[in-house]
Amino acid sequence: MLINIIKAIIRSIREEWNLAIKNILLPSYCIRCDERILTEDNIYYCPRCWSTLTYTERPYCSICGIQHPIAIGFGTRSNFPCADCRKNPNKYIESIQSPLQYKELAREAIILFKYHREKGLIKPFGEILRNWAKEEMSNMKFDLIIPVPLHPLRLKRRGFNQSFLLAQEIVTCFPEAEISQALIRTKPTHSQSTLSTQERKENIKNAFEIKEPEKIKQKRILLIDDLVTSGATVTECAKTLKKHGALTVNVLSLARAHPKEFPY
Repeated sequence: MLINIIKAIIRSIREEWNLAIKNILLPSYCIRCDERILTEDNIYYCPRCWSTLTYTERPYCSICGIQHPIAIGFGTRSNFPCADCRKNPNKYIESIQSPLQYKELAREAIILFKYHREKGLIKPFGEILRNWAKEEMSNMKFDLIIPVPLHPLRLKRRGFNQSFLLAQEIVTCFPEAEISQALIRTKPTHSQSTLSTQERKENIKNAFEIKEPEKIKQKRILLIDDLVTSGATVTECAKTLKKHGALTVNVLSLARAHPKEFPY
């Protein structure tokens, strides 16, 4: 017991010295304000800049996940469906949740991660998702965690699927669940970022299929994506999953854009 404690202390000291030496020889600076970064928790943004992220706060729509106007939530922290979702609820998705609002720093960081291949951001992004899951989803149970897939051509070009990396970060929050790649993208679609809401729906239509459908039947599924804007992509994914017998489909994305904010 004493030996283990001594080993732990030595390991901690060694890690601190390694970090100190690294900071001297290979210093990191915040890409926003140029302030020196002294930890390895986030090698891109200093704690002060990172704290400016705009989080989704209660109350937010319990279906589409968009935050209600502040005035509506005065005096209550309970989530409830927005007017649009009460009128036209999503037939395939039980709920969408996103810890960040897709604006300012969140937008900048996600673009850096997704399009500039800065995979080092997965560590701070993972922390954000895990904190959200613990606070907002602790009573939810899932059998499968499924990342929104990329088409093989785009996966080869990008080098990684950002949704799969995010799924790996949060799987420990749901002990009963395992990551599945049963959902595949078979249609090479255009980028959704430049399209209108209707164009997004047409672009993504029939883009997904299921391999080994028997593994989907009667499963409670958590679908993972980096960003939800119009919801066309995750809805098409959920439609495919429900078609093959999924019991429920909930969505967790890193960020949520308000429809008025895109194209992005």
